[in-house]
Amino acid sequence: MHFTRKSLIVPLVIALANSLASARVEGPLPAEPISVTDLMNFYAIQDAASTTATPPKSASGSTTTPAPTANASRTAGDFHITFSPALWMARVRANTSLNGATFTVDDELGLNGYEATFNGELSASWGVFYKVMATGWFFSTDATTTATAAGSFGSVNMSIGDQLSNSFSAASAGCEFDVTLWQPFADQQTPWGQTIVNARNTATDGGYKADLRFKALGAVRWYSASLSVSDQTAGTNDSWSMDAVMPGIGAGIELDFNLKGRIPWVESINMEATGGTGSNFTNGQYFTFVRAGVSAMFSPNCGVQFGYRLEDFKLDNNAAIFDGGVQGLFVGVNVKF
Repeated sequence: MHFTRKSLIVPLVIALANSLASARVEGPLPAEPISVTDLMNFYAIQDAASTTATPPKSASGSTTTPAPTANASRTAGDFHITFSPALWMARVRANTSLNGATFTVDDELGLNGYEATFNGELSASWGVFYKVMATGWFFSTDATTTATAAGSFGSVNMSIGDQLSNSFSAASAGCEFDVTLWQPFADQQTPWGQTIVNARNTATDGGYKADLRFKALGAVRWYSASLSVSDQTAGTNDSWSMDAVMPGIGAGIELDFNLKGRIPWVESINMEATGGTGSNFTNGQYFTFVRAGVSAMFSPNCGVQFGYRLEDFKLDNNAAIFDGGVQGLFVGVNVKF
């Protein structure tokens, strides 16, 4: 008869198990015999504990860390309100006329100084793709200068060398609705697309490592401006004041980087560039806006922002014309609820 290793090992295991089954534990309390089933259960528990305590290893023998789990809010999207007040260091650059010659506001009328003014935004976002924002700003400047050009501004007949005292102010308020059309690195890339988890773009907190958005927007803007010119040499003055409401469209791009655990004190950095244009198709009136900036969030609810704003518009009431805008750098804070 031919014996194999297996045919020899099996009887030995059975004999050992039977001997363990008949053994008793010494002590003050009687113990029950240890059966083969008890022994198998014991080693099964030990194997499970060993598997849990030891991280899996790769083919090269190195220990691997399980991939982070994606956060469900990446596709569900919570409701958020963000308030972003900013200090805007702005100046006006424009041409204007009032029943007469055209003057350069920032040159010939001397209104070229930078002024610290307010620029604020209040936005609400819900889902992943939708946001509505209210925005507003106010700007004012004045100057005393010597006329470098001759001409009439309404009832003011300026001559070169006359002493002028001029003032200008402008304001705007509006509402924007924007929708994200494409998020190429997201789980759900478009509002009408399917959700497919992008595991490679998952940060340690379950959010995206990076999130790129291409957006379209619709807007309604109100613009107001007024200009006063006083010729102190001739003792005459005149002014105009105009406003208009105009609808518009635009587009933007936004890029977020999740830096939680990578850079101390900074959780995320956001870069944005957005622009739009519109008109009410009256006397050639129009508006164009551009905003670009970088913001850093130190917590999920608070951060700072820095960037550039341009508000360019034309107002025309058949007597007076203003064609130009207010522009400059800004610095502010982001407060999210």
